[in-house]
Amino acid sequence: MLPSVETIDAFWNMKRKGLPPAEPAYQAIEMPRNSPIGFIIAFLAAVTGFALIWHIWWIVILGLLAAAVTVLVFGWSENRQHEISANEMARIEQARLGLGRPA
Repeated sequence: MLPSVETIDAFWNMKRKGLPPAEPAYQAIEMPRNSPIGFIIAFLAAVTGFALIWHIWWIVILGLLAAAVTVLVFGWSENRQHEISANEMARIEQARLGLGRPA
């Protein structure tokens, strides 16, 4: 939700008039799950690069096949994301801003 801006500095204008800031409307978002896939692909790329420099062709083939299989397995996995609800988003944001602490 985009804020309503009526002047060059809407926040200062709201503070000057004594208006409370509008309560944001939170929505559920999808976040990627933690995955070691980046580290695995980087390791396989380093091994393949080493083998290419020293002309160790069987390691090159093995590294490229392992990287391809890893990418395909990760690409076809179905449990790669999780959803954070709007209520959880509001709780996280209030904790971040320090609004959830008692005075």
